[in-house]
Amino acid sequence: MLPRMEYTRRDLALAYLNAHEMPESVPSPPESLAARLKTYHQELLRGLRHLFDFSLQDEPALQFFLRSVARSYRTNTYPLSGLLEGGLLFQRVEGTGTLEICAELRETHEQTQERHVDLAEMILALAKPDNGEVVTSEQLNAIGVDDVEPTDPDFEWY
Repeated sequence: MLPRMEYTRRDLALAYLNAHEMPESVPSPPESLAARLKTYHQELLRGLRHLFDFSLQDEPALQFFLRSVARSYRTNTYPLSGLLEGGLLFQRVEGTGTLEICAELRETHEQTQERHVDLAEMILALAKPDNGEVVTSEQLNAIGVDDVEPTDPDFEWY
């Protein structure tokens, strides 16, 4: 049995960011991890919005701002983002200081991603103040939302 998860306003903000539609360079087959993750994030956002009774429908300026933050969050990368196997590259640049700079950029990237979530959370609070409400896995499951993130044990992204 999976542990019970609790979701806060911050999780709602993160769900908005992760569910933001991005243009796909190559369509993913429906059974791929990429497609399953996309569906998972969209469904999680739908469930959290419903249970938190949250909408930006009447807040076009905040809706625009949140989409801008989400786009920035989703396109924010660092030089080794998405690199699954870098053995040959690492051998080639080892000892040059290159990997150290990449590590610094990764750390900055992670801090930037956290600040994006902070900003999204602030935008949500402008629309509806946070009252400390918590949503649980059980509540999500009760409305038909599976909150278990899909994985790919064989590491076959597509």
